[in-house]
Amino acid sequence: MQRVYVFFGRHIPEVWALFFAGITLLLGSYAAWTNQAVWLNRAGAIIVIIGVLLAASRFHEWVRSKVSKFIDDDFDSIAKSAIGAVEREAGPLDAERRSTIMAEVRAETFAELDQIFEQDKKRIKNLEVGLVVLGTFLNGFGDYVVGLLKSYGP
Repeated sequence: MQRVYVFFGRHIPEVWALFFAGITLLLGSYAAWTNQAVWLNRAGAIIVIIGVLLAASRFHEWVRSKVSKFIDDDFDSIAKSAIGAVEREAGPLDAERRSTIMAEVRAETFAELDQIFEQDKKRIKNLEVGLVVLGTFLNGFGDYVVGLLKSYGP
C-alpha cells in the first residue's frame, strides 16, 4: 500500500473516483445497450453518489494536517539545515538573525504548503462538479441517449 501512496500520493481519492466512475459508466452503458436503456440512468445515479462522496471525503485536509504536523515536529531540523546553508555562504550569524531566518523559513514553508493544497482543492472541486453534472445528466436523460443512439446505430 505504501508504494501505491508514493505513486499516487495525495491524488488517490481522485484516481479512485475516476476509476469507479469510469467502470460504472462502462458497465451502465453496456447494460443499457444490451438490456434496458434505464440502466444508464442508474449508472448516472451511482456516478452522482461517487461525486458526492469525493466532495465529502476532505482527503486533502487530512493530508494537509499530516504534513503540518510533520513540519511542526521536525521544524528544528529543517530550520537548522536552512541556517547551516546560509552560514556556509555568509559566515556565522548572531542569535537575532538566526531567529529571523527561522521565522522566515517557517512562514515560507507554510505559504508554499497552502499554495499546493489550494491547487488540490480547486482540482478536486472541478472533478466533483464534473462527476455530479455527468451523473445528473445520465440519471435524467441516459435512456433517451441510448434510444437515440440505437435508432441511428446498426
